[in-house]
Amino acid sequence: MKNCDILKDDKVLCDEVKVADRFVTRLIGLLRTARLDENQGLLLKKCNQVHTYGMKFTIDAIFLSKDGDILHIEKEMVPGKVSPHIKNGYWVLELMSGSCEKYQLEINQRLVIRQ
Repeated sequence: MKNCDILKDDKVLCDEVKVADRFVTRLIGLLRTARLDENQGLLLKKCNQVHTYGMKFTIDAIFLSKDGDILHIEKEMVPGKVSPHIKNGYWVLELMSGSCEKYQLEINQRLVIRQ
């Protein structure tokens, strides 16, 4: 799986983000992951809805347009939850729970994906 960096206002937020851009990598997602560190995440390509069935920890899910604009934020998605379907969603960035607060992420901000 490829890695990328996520930037906000030219500042790196996370530098160990795996890109799930194939069917199998999107399907598995974070299921085999015990936890995420602050600088880690998963970026799901061509995705507009996620679930946390079978996961072992809580996440923040940030739904992005193709250009990286934040369309929707699901904070503290506990295991066993399904997000809403987000119109025009293209990317979903899954981060450690609490990351949205820490990085002060809000709707309409733009994140840059540097691959």
